[in-house]
Amino acid sequence: MSEYKIPYCEVKFHPHSFGDHRMRLFRWNGQVYRGISAEGVPFFTKLFQDGVIQRLTKQGLLIDSEVTHLGIDGYEMVVRHRAICFTSYPNEWCAAMLKDAALTLIELAIELAQRGFTLGDGHPWNLLFDVDTCKPVFVDLGSILPIYESTWAAYDEFCRFCLYPLILMSHDRHQYARLLMCEDRGVLKSDILMLTPGSELSSSSPKLSLVNQLESVLRQRVPHSYRQQVKKTLNSIKLLWRKEPSELESPHLDFLENFKQKSHLSFLENLKQEIESITLPDYKTEVSEPYKQSILDFSSQDTWTVKQQILHKILTELQPASVLDLGSGTGWYSLLAAVLGSKVVAFDTDEACVTQLYNQARENNLPILPLVMDFSKPTPSRGLSKHWAIAATKRLKCDLVLALALVHHIVLERRLNFDQIVKGLAQFSRRWVVVEFIPPDDSEVVKGWSERVSWYTLDNFIDALKKRFRSVTTMPSHPDRRVLLLCEK
Repeated sequence: MSEYKIPYCEVKFHPHSFGDHRMRLFRWNGQVYRGISAEGVPFFTKLFQDGVIQRLTKQGLLIDSEVTHLGIDGYEMVVRHRAICFTSYPNEWCAAMLKDAALTLIELAIELAQRGFTLGDGHPWNLLFDVDTCKPVFVDLGSILPIYESTWAAYDEFCRFCLYPLILMSHDRHQYARLLMCEDRGVLKSDILMLTPGSELSSSSPKLSLVNQLESVLRQRVPHSYRQQVKKTLNSIKLLWRKEPSELESPHLDFLENFKQKSHLSFLENLKQEIESITLPDYKTEVSEPYKQSILDFSSQDTWTVKQQILHKILTELQPASVLDLGSGTGWYSLLAAVLGSKVVAFDTDEACVTQLYNQARENNLPILPLVMDFSKPTPSRGLSKHWAIAATKRLKCDLVLALALVHHIVLERRLNFDQIVKGLAQFSRRWVVVEFIPPDDSEVVKGWSERVSWYTLDNFIDALKKRFRSVTTMPSHPDRRVLLLCEK
């Protein structure tokens, strides 16, 4: 029985939490909760009492969760979840991140299957990357169900949103994979066959029960004289299979449940091997001279450029809790910010750069969330009432935004003006922006110069910045004549 009933008017329900009538995710007093209706209370109470949730949490597979003494109209039980700082979506992850998320999902399903449970969903939107560990964690408690089938009912969904996108990505079809993942049907087998001619697809199917698979094999291998007896045995198993648990006597029920659990587990273990066998492209990125030295070694700061030294000073003095690095490249400044104590989100459109930064963050246990995203075209809000996607400007806002060697690319290649760019910077920033301006006579600008951007001057850029930031401070950068601008709201 709840000791305190939360006033309904004080909660804010999550826009993505609408498909399960048994429960709903909401925020209250700055924390994340899940309300569970009366019909789901016995099942989830037992999961907590038996220590299932706690064990999965300890293994890093499931989000930290605890039963509270709170209540809310329509939901008899309220569970508190540990909040994840930044919400990112699977279509924003590099291939290596999607593969790790898919494996985490399967590993969770395997752990559950060993205890007689399964996952009702097979899509990766139920996982979030925790910036503190740079690892995926499953967050939808409501997806846990008892095992009802020998295979996995969510297998088709897993294929469309995990397995098939990974196959596309393994053939360097990243853009197609991301676009199709955002559609209701995801990536279909026909999409794979069309986009990757000659690729091999798994023939396994959750619709074919283990009994039928067994019958097919035995028909080919068992001597004719024994087939009649084998057929009778299989028919008995099929008869049990079609019955409801309430219709079965205890010995039969125990046999069937044990059979389902073991075959379900075997199915998942084979699926895990299939995901592990997918070979992703081995990306190699070129690193320019100032950034070849490891950021994790501060012993040679005297070799740093003026730009590196000033940004180190800014990050050290301001101590932002979170930093967004736009156009992060190989991630030197993302790594710097993380080493100095900030939680970092990094955007880049280059799959190789994002993958390299992800691997570095994992290897060095750094709080970095690298994402494949174009600052000039960030993920927008999508769906009625944002039920499909919340805009990146809402989800990934940070205390300080870094936009280094980026503005000239957006002006020359995306054809946006200063006001549009500055508005975008302000939307992602809670307080500060450090943006670099590269002058018109710089070789990087000259090669793309056009008279249509004659307005591209430092004075005009500062004027645009001052419309949205109360202070703009100019600092030197590298090479000479490039300028860093520290802006504060």
